[in-house]
Amino acid sequence: MQKNAVIFNGPEKPFSLRAFPILPPAAGQAGLTLVSSGICGTDVHIHEGFLGIPDMPLILGHEFIGKIDALGDSKAMDGLGNPLAVGDTAIACVAIPCGKCFNCRRGETASCLSFGVTYVKSVEEPPHFHGGYGEYLFSPLQNLVRLPETVNPMAAAAFPCGGPTVIRAFEYGGGTHEGELVVVQGNGSVGLFALAWAKAHGCQVAVIGSAANAERLKLTQTLQPDRFFDFRKTAPDELRKAIAEMAVELGRGDGADTVIETSGSPQAFPLGLSLLRTRGRYLVPGQYSDRGPVSIEPHLITFRALQVIGSGQYTMQDLKTYVDFLAAHPELQPIFAQMLSKYSLKEADKAFADAKAGKTIKAVFC
Repeated sequence: MQKNAVIFNGPEKPFSLRAFPILPPAAGQAGLTLVSSGICGTDVHIHEGFLGIPDMPLILGHEFIGKIDALGDSKAMDGLGNPLAVGDTAIACVAIPCGKCFNCRRGETASCLSFGVTYVKSVEEPPHFHGGYGEYLFSPLQNLVRLPETVNPMAAAAFPCGGPTVIRAFEYGGGTHEGELVVVQGNGSVGLFALAWAKAHGCQVAVIGSAANAERLKLTQTLQPDRFFDFRKTAPDELRKAIAEMAVELGRGDGADTVIETSGSPQAFPLGLSLLRTRGRYLVPGQYSDRGPVSIEPHLITFRALQVIGSGQYTMQDLKTYVDFLAAHPELQPIFAQMLSKYSLKEADKAFADAKAGKTIKAVFC
């Protein structure tokens, strides 16, 4: 039996589709049949050439959710110690922290100094299906997180990377606290999860995003931000004034407690700094590729004692928190599932073009 996979051939080059045989999983591995595999902004950056990665023929994709078809071990457990069985649905994480570096030894595996990923292997190397853009995936058992039956896999497919990324950023920033004023820069998939997360934790949330896509705007409003600002129609001075007024009304000082940058636009960074209250926190998980420098006012950091916190990865525990969050908020699952735009593997070029153009909230292969 053979199944198809989408092959990355290098930056800006068209994808190709190839079939490979399905082999039995080795010890410590599981074979999973595709349920959903999302296109992350990171994948778009790779395809555009903004993130360095070997351009050997390989299979991208790190947001794979699949149904376990075969197990290499008779008694298998996922990365959180949950038992696994054929027929279970699981999220596959691709991260491989080294476990030996200074940060890993301190328990900071999300900031491993020798970070690896499971899919950077040639497709010619058996068992071939190393990345998520395929009808099948071979994953190390320790990289799987089983989904409970109470979680709709298509809801989980909206944020299998973005959700844990936001959770880790807030964790680095000291947590999410009821009553705080949170500003979310961007209403892409990462920004929408940040909105849902902060609202669920009792925060007042202002979103600075795009109103160009009617469907995206509708879903943004469904998640009930307390204020929404169209970045194309609201000048920076207006934004600063509006956020300061919100802070005064809420008794939160002279600005937002937390600003989280999810847009990926370098120009968002100077604005984000200026929206914070004295002693505020700027969480920056969104700048995941080198788009060039911007000018900032460093004296703001000094005189307002600001905390600027970068966060680019996440841990298995963050994935657990994400799954637990979905299970605890069944009312959000239908909303999250609505965010998906579904494509077949043979539509890979169109799916990436649509994702780059902002035509989708979350493009997934199904």
